[in-house]
Parts: sequence; C-alpha cells; structure tokens
Amino acid sequence: MTKPTPKKRLSRYVPNKGAFPDLVLRDRDYTILRLVYDHRFLNSELLWHLLQTDSQSRAVSYSVGSDGRQRPTSYGFGRQALSKRLKQLFNARYLERHYITDQPMGRGHGSPRAIYGLGPACPKILQEKLDIPPRITRRIIESNKVKSPFLRHALEVATFRAILELTCQRNEDKVKLLFWEQGDSIRDFVIGVNEKGEDERFPVHGDAFFGLEVIGGGKTHFFLEVDRGTETIVSSKQRPDIRRKLIGYRLYRKSKKFPQRYAYRQLPNGQIVGIDVCADSIIEGRQMITGFQVLFVTPGVVRKDKSLSGRIASIFAELPALGKFFVTNSLFWFTPPESFSIAEPERIFSKCWITPNPQNELMSLVE
Repeated sequence: MTKPTPKKRLSRYVPNKGAFPDLVLRDRDYTILRLVYDHRFLNSELLWHLLQTDSQSRAVSYSVGSDGRQRPTSYGFGRQALSKRLKQLFNARYLERHYITDQPMGRGHGSPRAIYGLGPACPKILQEKLDIPPRITRRIIESNKVKSPFLRHALEVATFRAILELTCQRNEDKVKLLFWEQGDSIRDFVIGVNEKGEDERFPVHGDAFFGLEVIGGGKTHFFLEVDRGTETIVSSKQRPDIRRKLIGYRLYRKSKKFPQRYAYRQLPNGQIVGIDVCADSIIEGRQMITGFQVLFVTPGVVRKDKSLSGRIASIFAELPALGKFFVTNSLFWFTPPESFSIAEPERIFSKCWITPNPQNELMSLVE
C-alpha cells in the first residue's frame, strides 16, 4: 500500500513529489490519465462516474456476520479510494489541480473543488501507453493555465461530454457516439453579407462537434455551444455575440465549405474509425457529412407547454430581427443546463430541446 512519508498535512495547491516515493502506476491510473487527456478537465465527481463499472461500484462478495446480517466482504474502487488516488497522482505530478477562484470561499462556503488537468510528469507516460507525442501533451499542459471563467466553461463542456458518453454506454444497443471533436480542429469561418449589405467574416467555432448513430435510424451531427449567459445576445459593436453565432452557423450550413471540411474516415474493410477534419476531405470513397444541428445549452426555462423564460426567452425574442428563417427553423436547439446531470445522464436523450420552429414539439437527440 502506498503511504505518504511526511507526517504533516499535504498542501492542496503545491505538489510534494517526495510524499509518495513508492508510487507505482496501475491500469486504473492509466485510465484516469487517458480520461483527463480526452476531456481536458475533470473533477472527482465526473471521474467517478466515468470510471464506474458494475465490478467497481458494487461489493464483489458477501458474508454473514456474527449478528446474522449479510455484509460485503470487499468493495470495488469507491469514491474515497478515488480521492486518495487523485491525491497521490497530483503529488507525483501526473495530474495538476486547478481551482475556480472567482467564487465565495472560506467560512460558510467551504473550499473549492479541485479540477484536474494533465501534469508535467504525463508526457512520457502518455507516449508509452497511448502513443501520444510529448509535444501535444506539453501543449495541453501549457494551455491549461487559464483563468476561472474559461476553466468553468471548459468543465461544463467536459460535463456535457461525460453525460453523453455515459448515456451512450448504457444504451449501446440503441445509440452510439460516433466521434467527438473539439478545439482548434473545428475552428472555421464563413463569409456572408451583413445587415449593411457588406461582406463580413463570421467565425464558426463551436465548443464541440459530435455524431450520434441511432441503431436502425441513421446518423445525426451536432455542434455544441455551451452558453454561460455572459455573452451579449446582440452587440451594438462588432464584438462576439449570440446573433453573429446564429448567422454564422446558418451561412455555414448553406455553404459548400462545411461538407468539404468534414468526412468520415473509413478503413479498407469499411469500418468507420472517426472523422477527418480538413479542407480537402472530398476523396473518393469517403462518407461526407452534409448536415448538422446546433445545440445551445443556455440558462433559462423550457416548460412542457413550450413556454420560455430567462435567457432562452431573450434569445428567441431577438430572432425575428434576423429574418424569417430564424423564427421557423429547426437548425438551432436550446435547453437549459438543468435538463440533465451526471447523476441522471439518460435525461440528455429526453424531449427537452426546443427549436424556433413553432410546428415542432420538444425534441430529443435520438428521436
């Protein structure tokens, strides 16, 4: 068993590399590092759910005690064990702890929960186990030095992905997550005419782009926008706002640029192993991706009778000024972040998404 050598309490913020000198990485540790690499940031709650399996979450054997009651004789990898292991990986510098500091702390508020990213000891391990070039890992570690607003946003994107992955795993006979792309690989732009009749460059850079396949029902593709409510809906100046995002996606969907950029990557045996994201994806034999919807996870309330309040209602109120398409379309789907959670991931596939099209009922990602 790995035990810390010092008697004094270990810092929550500064790693002590000598605290666990006999630390030996196990298969589960490699899984933790891979999950943090894939999602960029994860807290212990998300990690627990992503790691949890039947054999890990349940007692593996039982016996009858002297009082005649049946009790477990051993347990799987529990939350406390995960917390201890994360502490060891942090002090060994395989993981780094990040904190959201722009929120109340101290007496009455408690300490902020650590958010884990890759640590400086990771590049060699990830190269050996996952064949990831060290330069990529080092670039991620360097880019993780972000301020609280971005850290909170990145964790919300990771939470959405974790919820989606868990739901697909639990319903693997019904739906499959085909791919997930995020970061600079999906950064793009499109040229369109603005309200002044002038050519304008509209950025297209979602928080993620992913594909789902409903078994027996075909494939669907989505850009994800996690909107924390901090961005102006309509700016009076040439600044990023929700209006420009909506126009950009509309033009991108109509343009020939999108299908030229995204295509499924196919092995000679016909197996699909992911997607190519490039400017010259039109190659014979590839399956082009020609359509998508845009998911906005944004603050507000969507009721069963389709009545709205909060920020979602404010966005819908601005749509008529953008043109007829924006008040009758099914391109944009909205839901508040409370519609699903890591504790109840299946709700992400419920009918909780609303579109501006008045003919549509509440929508589901898989129906």
